[in-house]
Order: sequence, then C-alpha cells, then structure tokens
Amino acid sequence: MKCTAKEVLQYVEENDVKFVKLTFCDLFGRHKNVSLVSQQLPLIFENGYLFNSSAVRGFTNCAGDLLLFPDPKTLSVLPWRPQMGEVISLLAYIKRPDGSFYEGDTLHLLDAANQKLHKLGLTCEIATDCEFYIFKLDSDGVPTTVPIDRAGYLDCAPYDEGENVRRDIILNLEDMGIIPTASHHEEGPGQNEIDFMPTEPSSAAKNFLYFKSAVRNVCRLNGMYATFEPKPLENSAGSGLRITLTLRGIGDKPAAPAMLDSFSEGVLSKANDITSVLYSTAESYVLLDELRAPAHDSERRGNASGIRVLNYADGRRGIEVNSADCMCNPFLAFALLLEAGLYGIEKKLKLRSVAEVSDLPRNLSAALDCAEKSEWLGSVIPKEILSEYVRELRAERKAKNP
Repeated sequence: MKCTAKEVLQYVEENDVKFVKLTFCDLFGRHKNVSLVSQQLPLIFENGYLFNSSAVRGFTNCAGDLLLFPDPKTLSVLPWRPQMGEVISLLAYIKRPDGSFYEGDTLHLLDAANQKLHKLGLTCEIATDCEFYIFKLDSDGVPTTVPIDRAGYLDCAPYDEGENVRRDIILNLEDMGIIPTASHHEEGPGQNEIDFMPTEPSSAAKNFLYFKSAVRNVCRLNGMYATFEPKPLENSAGSGLRITLTLRGIGDKPAAPAMLDSFSEGVLSKANDITSVLYSTAESYVLLDELRAPAHDSERRGNASGIRVLNYADGRRGIEVNSADCMCNPFLAFALLLEAGLYGIEKKLKLRSVAEVSDLPRNLSAALDCAEKSEWLGSVIPKEILSEYVRELRAERKAKNP
C-alpha cells in the first residue's frame, strides 16, 4: 500500500491495529525491527524512534544516536500474525538527530541511485528468483538438516511435500500486496523456488525482505524450518538468487541504445567490485563451481556467466545477475547494481562484444580484496561503511576458519 502518513494513521484506527513494526536491514541484510504500540505512531512519524545503533552489526562506526523514521509508502499487513489486534510493518529510514540520512542506510542508498537513473530518462524494474530449503523440526521443535521430502526438480505432490507450504507462503504474500509469478520444487531434497514480478527497485528490495520473513514464519507455523543458506546440505544443490534488471525509457519515450549499452557495460565492468555484497558468506562461493539454477544454470539453459546482458525485441534491456544468493542485503545489492550502471553512463562505456562476465572472485577473501581496492566502490559507499563491511566479513571468516 502506497500511503501518506495521514492514511497510515487512518488505517491503524479503522482496522484495530495494535502493533507497528519499524523494519530495516543491517549492513549485511539481517532483518531488524522494533515493535511499537500503535498509539505511539503519530509521535514516531514526527520525531523518529531512537535505537542503540552500536548494538547493530555494521553500525558500530556510527558516532552518536540514530533514529528510525517510518516510510508511510511501505505499509504492509503481516497476515501470519493474529487477526484480532492487527500487526503492520513499515520500512524505516535511518537518520541522525539533525535530520540527515545515516551513511549506512541502504534503503536511502537505493532510493538515491534510482532517482539518479530517473534524471537520465531511464527507469529500471527488478525481478528475483529465490531458492531456499525446508527442513523438519525435531520433537523439541529444534531445526534439523532432515529435508521435508526427497523430491527433485519440478516434481509434483506427493513426492513434493513443499507444495502446500509454498501455497500458504504465496497466499500470505498476496495478502501483503506482493505478487509472485511462479513456484516449484528445485533440484535438492526439500529445496524450493519462488519467483517474483518485476517492480521498481525499492519495492523489489522490500518485497524480497518480506518474502524471506513470510517463508520463515509460515514454515514455522507449519512445523517446519526454512533456511536461505547457500549450501545447507553438503551433497545437494546450493541455493542461489537470480536478479534481473529490466531497463527502458520513462513513459512512451524510448531509451537511447547507447545509454543502455553504457549502463550494461558499467554493471559488467564492476562485477568483481560488488561480488562480496552479492555473495556475502564464505559458503556462497560454492555456487560459482556448481553452475546451476539460478546460480548459472548451465546444464538447463546454457548460461555459464555470473552476469549477462539480454536484448528484448521491444527495445528494453535486461541484465541477468546469477552470481548472488538470498543472504545478501537486497537494498545494498540493488543500489550497487544501479550505481555500476550509472558509472557506465557517466564514462560512456562501450558494451563489450561478449556481453557477460564469468571470471568472478572464487572465494570471499578474494572478493573482499576487490571491494577494498575499488576506488569506485569507496565513492559509492562511504569509506568508513565499506571498511566496516570488509572488516566484519573478514572477522567472521576467520572465526569460522581460525
């Protein structure tokens, strides 16, 4: 629902809303929120909600307090919560007490990149194809690594035991105004995929965040456990994420082919710089070697590139990013893809003859080296934020492999 603050307050009053969740992502894509009693919302719209930023991973470089300010355009009802005493969620911008945006607010970074694109006469829509595993819980309700079925790619019920839970997930998402296009069983036992309609970048990132929340909550309500880890089972297929950007002109005005070429080449040229954001865990890089859907999918579609450019007959341009997984921060990932394209336009880059990239960093350490050395990335993400991102992921990797 795209509402004003006044309309949100009216909705709260008319629909017996008891709790309002202010939602944001930390730098690494972890879903965070604070739950407010609805009576506090008018005050929060005006003054924001003060939170302990030093306790949020990736925000420890922040000097001073930070505030959450709800974006009324992002109102979503959480249908898996009790119907009596409704619960709603609003994405929140992160600001300093003086009203300026916090440099690590990835929602703002994505909005800013999209606005730059519009000023150049281009519009972008983003679609995602998302994979995840569903496992059983033990008798104490603790997650196991036992898949809910032993089905394979596109198998049907009764072999596919995720069919009903996928249905429940999709119905919950539709109640939130998020429209999936398809779902099916994937290659691995208990592995599933849900695909989404293209939409403008901030909505696509918001939908991705709420999709993950819906999957986890609906699975738990059905006595199951869902994970978006890239490689939860050693001897089964990994779970990837396909991101497809579609570019065109604004309204009836077609986009200049040279500008589309430059944007596309910008994304291709900065692929190495942004890999550590698209693949943010050490386990993510196994997907580069698997060459499978949606992380490449070479066997079924002949696509062995991490990023490739697609031309559509109606003049639109597609950029398909296969080198990503669902552990990423979608706001940051989408922002960097747009900023890479904007860099290509600024430099008037010429699109290479083979419009794809397959030679990506093969592990997290190499990807972080690329990010750290990138002057361009340091100009897009404030250097102190980038330094903290790299430092945190290096520390995490070292802790797992001392």
